Formats: sequence, C-alpha cells, structure tokens
Amino acid sequence: MATRQAKADPQTEALLKRLDDLVERWPDLAEPAAFYRAALPALRAAQKNIEPFTLDAEAAKRKLESGLPLLVGEDLPLDVEATRDLFLRLCRIVENTAPEEAKASRPGWGLRLAKRGQPDSLKLIEQARNGNGAALRAAAAGQIRRAVEGKGGTSGRPLLDLSTIWAALALGDWRRLELIATSLKLDAELLRLLAQNSLKPAMRVWAQGLKNVDLDDWRRGQCPLCGSPPLLTEIQGKEGERRLRCGVCGASWHYPRLQCVLCNNQNYKQLGYITVEGEEEKYSLQTCDACRGYLKVVVTYDPIPVAQLPVEDLATLHLDLIAAEREYTRAPAR
Repeated sequence: MATRQAKADPQTEALLKRLDDLVERWPDLAEPAAFYRAALPALRAAQKNIEPFTLDAEAAKRKLESGLPLLVGEDLPLDVEATRDLFLRLCRIVENTAPEEAKASRPGWGLRLAKRGQPDSLKLIEQARNGNGAALRAAAAGQIRRAVEGKGGTSGRPLLDLSTIWAALALGDWRRLELIATSLKLDAELLRLLAQNSLKPAMRVWAQGLKNVDLDDWRRGQCPLCGSPPLLTEIQGKEGERRLRCGVCGASWHYPRLQCVLCNNQNYKQLGYITVEGEEEKYSLQTCDACRGYLKVVVTYDPIPVAQLPVEDLATLHLDLIAAEREYTRAPAR
C-alpha cells in the first residue's frame, strides 16, 4: 500500500484510499494506480491556471441542434506551453513510477536506476524483452518524451508536434493519431493516453463553464461538450436513468437504454449484458453483436465525481479482460 505524506482534502483522501483498496485486492493494478496517484497533483495544479470558456445560450443551442459538440471548432484559450509541460511531466511519471511499482509488487522485477534516479534505458529495454510490461511502457514513454523534446532526431527539433495530436483527439480522429505514432515508431495507445490526460484540466474547466447548457435533447454516443467517446454508462437513481459519462471533461448526458452507444443499433436481440458473479448489482458490460463493441455499466445512486471516473474504470479492468476474451472491443477507431 502506498504511503502519503501530506493530508489531502476529504475527497482526495477518499479517492486515494479507493486506489489503495483496489491494489490490495488486485495487485496487478499497482502500475495504473501508481500512475493516477502520481498524476493527480499535477492535473489538479494545472486546472487552477486554466482560462475559462463559455458560449451564449443561443450559440450553444444551434451547435447541439446541428449535432456538433460545444467545444469542437471553437477558438479555445489553450495554454499550449503549459499543456506541453504537463504532457512531458506525465511522460516522466510513467517512466519513473511504473517501474518502481512493478518492483514493489513483483520482487522478481528489479530495476537498476541510473544517475539522478532516472531509469536505466538499457535495463528497461532488457526487462521489456523479458516480458516486464511496466518496463516496456516506461521505455515507450521515454521515446515519446524525447520525440516531443526534440531529442530523437539529428536536427534537434521536435519529431512530434503535440498540436497535431491534440487536434486529432478533438476531432475524434484516432486513425490520424495512430498513423502519426506509427510513422515515428511510438506507442499509439500510450501517446493517446498521455495526450488525453494533458488536456483533461482544460477540458474540465471549460466543461464547468458550460454546465448550465441544456443537454436534454442530445442523443448521440459522443460527448456533447468535447466530442470524446463515453468512458462508461451510469444507471442513476431510483428511476434507473441511463447517463453516459465522458472521461475527458466529465460531462453527463442521457442516452436510451436499449441502444448501442457505438453503432446506434436498437435491435434488442443483438444487445446483451455480461456480469460477474457477486457484482451483478454494481458492474456489468453492455455488449452489441452488430458492431462487437461494449461499454461498462455502473449502477450508482448519485453521479460519480469527475475525479473518481478513472478509478471506477480501473476497478472494472477485469471486465475489459472478459470482453477481450469474447472478442468485443471497447470503442472502434474513428
């Protein structure tokens, strides 16, 4: 179990305790839990310096009626340098935290540190070849960081322009991001994760500026604010209303219960649920045999706090594994 030096606010304390409990129950979650625990202060600090954004009610209504998420296409006040710095900091967290957690949770996964406490890149590569996934991700994060810093090529200029990655995410263009990553021999999934997390502070502040916009008529499987695919479904309250939750900006919106979020399929014969014994009342997967996609379902009386969303996603990692075994995918690339 991780130790914490400073007393945090009650909400953060509850969140960190939840992480500790998850790792105690499932030691294999040590690495992703360590990343989130280490990243949380950086994400919260960044959020304090974000310039707010809002739209007037009429402009917001017109965009939603035309099927456009509210933040898409707007001249958003993104501090590019600060967001880039946060991205690089997140890279270093993966480089340094993941191997240490692997070392702590699996004694056979020793890690030799170079000077100044930095992971030894040759040792990381050696461990990755031996099946150490944490070392593999640490090495991949280092490659991504160097590409952004301009340390991966002969010119000294950045090989990776983060603006193109952020633009691809804003458009939901996963294929473009994947092509860029592949051309530079970078880990596309890790790049997406890091870029998405670097945008979260800004997206969440901007979402707060739009919290009074009426989203009741939005019936699409993408976030009405930032355009991201939903992280999970909540079945809320006594009425059991289905609400989709965005893992990037935290938005919540209504969606029909008997409809696939990914392909809009409404054929109930092709829609199903997967549950695990003992968790039926809390967690499940909604699956669609038309597109072979799935989405996690969490039953909750109150909406999950925004900062808690990735923790709930982590708590249900075993459902992702079950879905993969049955050849369902979480979200088809767009």
